[in-house]
Amino acid sequence: MENRTSKYLKYAIGEIILVVIGILIALQINTWNQNRIDLKIEKQLLSELLENLEVNELRLKKSIEEEYRTGKSIQFVVEVLENKSVYNDSMNYHFGRADFTSDIVIAKTAFEAIKSRGFQIITSDALRKEIIDLFDSEYTVLLAQTVRLEDQFWPNAALPLFHKHFRLLEMKARTFEKTLYDAKPIDYDALLHDEVYINMIKHRGSFRYAGADLKNKALEKTRALKEQIISNLKTL
Repeated sequence: MENRTSKYLKYAIGEIILVVIGILIALQINTWNQNRIDLKIEKQLLSELLENLEVNELRLKKSIEEEYRTGKSIQFVVEVLENKSVYNDSMNYHFGRADFTSDIVIAKTAFEAIKSRGFQIITSDALRKEIIDLFDSEYTVLLAQTVRLEDQFWPNAALPLFHKHFRLLEMKARTFEKTLYDAKPIDYDALLHDEVYINMIKHRGSFRYAGADLKNKALEKTRALKEQIISNLKTL
């Protein structure tokens, strides 16, 4: 009986060990499969994020160019008004451009997809941090500051004075985001002596260069993150 009991006990222990080994193997296979799936998802999300960054890079570059063009036109307008220059038709382009502001829309569909799935899908701690910093911090500050510069000042101060002094002419050009018109002074002499308008347009010029500085900073970080993602994708 003792010998038979010992055999049964050894058999039972052997069966338990085999079951445990089977479970461990199944868990290992399941973990391997899940890691493989997660890696595929990570690559896809990073590729989509790279596309978003390329769109943002292009939009920022164009927006910065527009900011500088407007800033130069504003400088021209200020010089004309302060020097009491004789009016000519070539000024109309700059009068119209001086009222222009360059908006910016950030592409972030891939970032939202990553946030929805969970940031831990990005295996690199350093890359994960840079992604969150750019989209949740840098871009957010850029949009908030851009809105702050324009939302109150433009409709309350700039637009009424613009409508007071100018008549819009035919469409001059279409930027990637807005239509640009030439603007002809209704009463050029009155414009020359309107100190409120001159002060307003000087402020508007400072806003354009401040906006360009913010966008340049965001552009640098966008390009840096692009390079980091490209490098990371090569190792996955």
